[in-house]
Amino acid sequence: MLAGLVGAESADAQYRLTAPSGSFVEFEADILLRFRDRSDSLMTDLVEDPLVLYFPSFGRDLDESEARDAWPWNAVEVVTDSSAALVMPGNLREAGRAYESYAVLRMHAVRQDPDVACEVLVSREIEAVDGFIDGWIAARLLFGGPAYEPLDELAFAREAGVLPGLILDRSNRQLGGCLQISRERGAEDIAAYRDWRTERYLPPGGR
Repeated sequence: MLAGLVGAESADAQYRLTAPSGSFVEFEADILLRFRDRSDSLMTDLVEDPLVLYFPSFGRDLDESEARDAWPWNAVEVVTDSSAALVMPGNLREAGRAYESYAVLRMHAVRQDPDVACEVLVSREIEAVDGFIDGWIAARLLFGGPAYEPLDELAFAREAGVLPGLILDRSNRQLGGCLQISRERGAEDIAAYRDWRTERYLPPGGR
């Protein structure tokens, strides 16, 4: 899906995100258009499905120290399989498509059999966050949305293969009663994410 993490010696790309460490990830235009089309399709689900009720709103502006309220699993409340409330950061309005994508995919997950193993619940949450990331990257790089490093980190973690560990490490509340069990079973994933974050994502010395 992506050119991957590259070093500073790589030729300039048309679209890129840069990590605090200075490493960056490059995107071809056709991939960004696919991300846009996916988020557009999910947004259409919200608008055109008469059985779906959703209540989007924008709260206060959030700085990077308040990332907890910007993470999609905290900003979106899925009430039933056809209703959701979204309270998005006021300074990230262009990213509305990302939060809406996440809400649709969470409602899809609720519509599926809820009586499933914790591993299945985790995989469904990873899929929902994956949809958020597509919308976030499209908003940032195609529509000129503002940078917000804590959400950029989701995109870098996905490309590094450590997104499951990030989701578990952040105590994703959408996992409900499976959270603690999943964190115990995913201890290696969490450790891999933390190692990557320290060694590859953050600048020397961390923060």
